[in-house]
Amino acid sequence: MNNSRGLLYPALHKFYSALSSLEKFEKGTNFFDNIRYLDNFFSEYRNITFVLQHSLAHTGFLATYEKLRDEYLINQVGKWFKDKRNEVLKQQPFDLEKRIVITIYSGETTLSFPELIFTIDNDVEISTIVESLRVTLLSLRQLEVMFSAEYFFYEQGHTEDLYDNFIFGINQMRLLMAALKLSINEDCKLSDELENKIELMNFYRVPKDFLLVDDYVFFAKKDRFEKGSRVTMWGGHGQSKSPIENLNKAYPNGDLFSKFELMHLVFFQMQKTLLPTCLVVYADDTFELITFGFSIKTTVYRKFNEIAKRIEADVITQVLFVTEMYVYDPKHLDKESRQRIKHTQKEILAFYMVDKELAMKTRSYDTKQVDDFKYIASVMSAKPDKPQLPYFMNSVIHEFSRLKSESEKK
Repeated sequence: MNNSRGLLYPALHKFYSALSSLEKFEKGTNFFDNIRYLDNFFSEYRNITFVLQHSLAHTGFLATYEKLRDEYLINQVGKWFKDKRNEVLKQQPFDLEKRIVITIYSGETTLSFPELIFTIDNDVEISTIVESLRVTLLSLRQLEVMFSAEYFFYEQGHTEDLYDNFIFGINQMRLLMAALKLSINEDCKLSDELENKIELMNFYRVPKDFLLVDDYVFFAKKDRFEKGSRVTMWGGHGQSKSPIENLNKAYPNGDLFSKFELMHLVFFQMQKTLLPTCLVVYADDTFELITFGFSIKTTVYRKFNEIAKRIEADVITQVLFVTEMYVYDPKHLDKESRQRIKHTQKEILAFYMVDKELAMKTRSYDTKQVDDFKYIASVMSAKPDKPQLPYFMNSVIHEFSRLKSESEKK
């Protein structure tokens, strides 16, 4: 063995190989290739501990490794990884199952079709599934029908989400390797290069919906489907919440809605544009910012639907939102959204809020005047109109309403 290589280099190389296989696993890839990528992942992931034991066997760090291994890898997911590695090497390829849920969004309701379940024996292209919706979508008699396709992957016959297991296992291994590096404290150029490559891997660095959800819109008049594109700002798994106190320090005056306004008005003054952003408030006095961009409206409807599904379980108490919007004469509502843009009267920066008590706020600013602080002050001090939240927030409003009604009955 080349003595210039650090003790952790072999294990890091195995970790890199495991993640490289998982990087190729994609929702639209055929079953044969996806199963091959999973088999390789399980094999290489399990080999990390083998090469660690070999590298550290005759050093003073073996006991440290064993302690850290027990802390980070001895758990149900770790056992499952070990079992799958033995199975795919000695018995059969991974028994993969894919499920797809099609969800249609509108201002009034959200409709999810029954799960479509596929295995290697009956898989079909997603384009075939989308095309099969044409008659159903035309029957809705809407100018635009917004819908998404969400993918779920399982081991056939089991209910544990593969994605959740992979993210947990990867993060535990990263913690183990980081702790070992700190204990061993050695310089190794190759190890550093591998760590940098691992940090750039996408699978565990991008939000789940970017990997497993596609957004579409069906234009009925043109009988045409369009798949959306998206961008996001994301802090990573388990790194999204911050104390409300942080906002209070930065913006000491006013209520949360005012702080939210000021923060984004300043952003807009500096950038002359901003990405739509949700501020989600939790009962433990923490908050999360969800910032994203989209090419079709389906994405914003889906995002609020996802937040609505989390309200009860995560104890969400308040949802705020800011976005740029077009204002046009209502007589153009019979046109597709992109055609209506041609008839824009002005562009506004719109702020919305709804909380668990169904208190609502809304305020908007002409984007051409946001550099004028007197104008901003006049809008903030003006008597507010009756709040009217956009249709895409209805899923959140309905969920808060349901929970409030249930609470009042107790």
